[in-house]
Amino acid sequence: MIVVSLIAMPILYLTLELPKQIVNNALDSDRFPVVVLGQDLDQVGFLILLCGLYLLAIILNGLNKYGLNVFKGYVAERFLRRFRLLVYRQWRSDPDSQNQSEIVPILAQEVEPIGGFAADVLTLPILQGGTLLTILFFMFVQDPVLGAAALTVLPIQLVLLPKLQRRVNALSRTRIKEVRQLGRQLSDQLRERQVNPAGLLPASASFRELEHVRRKIFRLKFFIKALNNFLTALTPFLFYSLGGYFVIEGRITLGALVAVLAAHKDFSAPLKELFSYYQTLEDTRIRYQEITTFFTGSIQRSGKAQADNPKLEEVSQFEEATLSYPALSVKRQGAIATS
Repeated sequence: MIVVSLIAMPILYLTLELPKQIVNNALDSDRFPVVVLGQDLDQVGFLILLCGLYLLAIILNGLNKYGLNVFKGYVAERFLRRFRLLVYRQWRSDPDSQNQSEIVPILAQEVEPIGGFAADVLTLPILQGGTLLTILFFMFVQDPVLGAAALTVLPIQLVLLPKLQRRVNALSRTRIKEVRQLGRQLSDQLRERQVNPAGLLPASASFRELEHVRRKIFRLKFFIKALNNFLTALTPFLFYSLGGYFVIEGRITLGALVAVLAAHKDFSAPLKELFSYYQTLEDTRIRYQEITTFFTGSIQRSGKAQADNPKLEEVSQFEEATLSYPALSVKRQGAIATS
């Protein structure tokens, strides 16, 4: 996946360079015919050649992203299956099983984002970070001032947005605890096997608190998104003003300005992906910490029980071997049936 991500960088540079060549050398040029690979091409023929190369670069870029996304999906699903097996085995190894009700939301909901993020943990920063650096390199090649203008608001985003994200992380941790508390309340009511009117009040309070926390998360997340969009929209203003002045003065060509504007349109997308990656990374880290914290007491109880009961340790070791080698389970079942 890393190699495929790196292959996308030169293809991306071609998709940025070819539009500038089309404008400057095919549309706004009178030096025809031109010689390409020993063949004389007029203006229309040269335009068709450059447009064909641009179409080929777009197709290669799309195929590259398609293959990468498909393979990322395979990796994410494999990781999710194995992670669920680990969580399930840890839950099974608890001799007391005091937290049976929480295992359902953990296996069904809390591990899902962690598994989905497994394939992006390396490829997304390489792909999107490489895309960002390729676009910046292209801008600086056209004009250093325009390249510097693209970086004007980036320090503000790097300083302000992570601070707001930390507040979202704290609220996300509170939300996870509220969901687990609600699960315990509902499981207690199910074990009672009767409708208890007194149980309505704590459940209603949990619903209200969960709604309150989620509203805070939505407000902060959308404020971060709106602020990021506003700061990103300031850069084209600098391009139109400074770049237009440079075109009038003859410092850069019109094709270079058009290419820089098109590149900045692609520049904002990987930047948003990287900020989204940071948010997802923090959210996944919190979820994983909550899951491991949930099983800390279970590990301690399991270790103490195994020390007191050697047979329990033997069963735990067999379950671990069975997860790695399912054939052992079949052999043991056959032996039990024979005996």
